[in-house]
Amino acid sequence: MSRENIKLGACNVNFKGTELGLTKGGVEVSVETTTYPITVDQHGETAVDEFITKRQFKITVPMAETTLALLGLVLPGSQVTAGQLVVNNAVGVSLIDGAGLLKLVPVSGGNADEPVEFVKANTAGNFSFAYRHNQERIYNIEFTAYPDDAGVLAKFGKATP
Repeated sequence: MSRENIKLGACNVNFKGTELGLTKGGVEVSVETTTYPITVDQHGETAVDEFITKRQFKITVPMAETTLALLGLVLPGSQVTAGQLVVNNAVGVSLIDGAGLLKLVPVSGGNADEPVEFVKANTAGNFSFAYRHNQERIYNIEFTAYPDDAGVLAKFGKATP
């Protein structure tokens, strides 16, 4: 065991080549794996095998630094025109077609060389925010990672040349 393997610190977030700016509250990554157990009569309800049927990453980015351009980037089907963010109902907009690289790069703790890349990620644009006299306005944006054509969802660490 080595304490060098204990990581801490914040990260920068880049989506489709655009830095999403400062965050507050910590970027969170969760993975959910669903399985299907195989059972047969001869073994009762004891599983004789089990198969993964779903693996999904959710990434929540608490955006503290917001501009109309950044909000337009995380609201599929919207656009910024004439200094306004115009949000459409976006019915029928494909989140896969609009997906792009979401990259988390640690900025402290000596682990900047251990980025996490979600090769095909997007957000449906679900978020909430509040106007409070004693707090920053934070937009918690939830991204979903989708598999690329090779089935890859995420890459942890830098590739060695």
